[in-house]
Amino acid sequence: MIEFIKKNKNFILFSIGLVLIFLSFVLLFYDRYEYIKNGIFAEIELVKYNETKQENFENEEVGNNVDINQDVEVDTDYVVDEEDASSSDTGSSNDIDLDYIGFLEIDKINLKVGLVSKESKYNNVNKNVEILKPSDYPDVINGNFILASHSGTSKISYFKNLYKLGLNDSANVYYEDYIYYYKIVDIYDVPKTGSLKIKRNHEKTVMTLITCTKNSKTLQTVYILELFSKTRNGEVND
Repeated sequence: MIEFIKKNKNFILFSIGLVLIFLSFVLLFYDRYEYIKNGIFAEIELVKYNETKQENFENEEVGNNVDINQDVEVDTDYVVDEEDASSSDTGSSNDIDLDYIGFLEIDKINLKVGLVSKESKYNNVNKNVEILKPSDYPDVINGNFILASHSGTSKISYFKNLYKLGLNDSANVYYEDYIYYYKIVDIYDVPKTGSLKIKRNHEKTVMTLITCTKNSKTLQTVYILELFSKTRNGEVND
């Protein structure tokens, strides 16, 4: 056997190399397949969501309630770092027929993901983008719509590319009969202590995105976005 290996050493090494290359391509195409599949799923769900809202179109204005928040402290102990995100993956809910209450869309990083209600058992950072408990919904004037997600490499790491965003980059939220348009006005890092205090202008309607800081095991990044306009779903935003 040893003699055979010696005589065919080059052939064996060549064969092992081919196998490793093949496995690399399999992993690469699998990741790409998951990315495309999740994107198609989100597109289909968003179309269904928009069609439902058009059917339920109402003429009255929404969002007349006012809630001026003080600085909100939120629990972030379960928003894990990049390495732990893949190991904590309990399975995306994309394969479940969920009743989405809205959608988060960030074109710059090709993110389009459904959002379930705060009361849903699927409103969990290990299944979806989570709406944190102290959060207001987008129609609350001067409210704070607070979302958290992993930034790892698994299929539930919806915020893995937030680090590519900068000031003035935009994000949209589809909620009820409206599309809410936000722009980033502040980005800051905070130590991972299990909770964090959100710093924002309480005279503005805002959205807060929270995830772990890229390439750091001790920090979390907070993105503050302010609402600058909204349109009825289906209308053109000037």
